[in-house]
Amino acid sequence: MASVSVSTGNPVVCLSGEIDMATAEALRASLEPWIRAGGPVVMDFSAVSFMGSTGLRILIEAARALDERGCIIIHGAHGATSTVLRMTKVDEALENVHFIECDVLVAS
Repeated sequence: MASVSVSTGNPVVCLSGEIDMATAEALRASLEPWIRAGGPVVMDFSAVSFMGSTGLRILIEAARALDERGCIIIHGAHGATSTVLRMTKVDEALENVHFIECDVLVAS
C-alpha cells in the first residue's frame, strides 16, 4: 500500500526582476536559512528578467554549501536567464543543481 505525506518545511523562494550586483546580497541573505537547514531549495525564476554573473556565483555557492545535504531546484527560468544557466552548464558541473523548465507562471 502506498503512503502519501505532505511536507510544509521547504518553501519556494520566489525571485523577480534582475539578479545582479545590486540585488545579490538580498538573494544570499534570503537563501542562507534554507541552505543552513538543508534539503531541497526550490527557486521560482518565472519572474526573473535578468541574471548576471553575480547571481550565478550565489547559486553556485549555495549549491556547494548544501553539498550532499540538499539540492537547488530552479523552476521557470526563461529567456536570457535560461540562456545564461544553460550556457554555463551549472547543472552539469554541480550534481545538486536541477532545472525544471515551465512557462506556466512566466508573464507574457
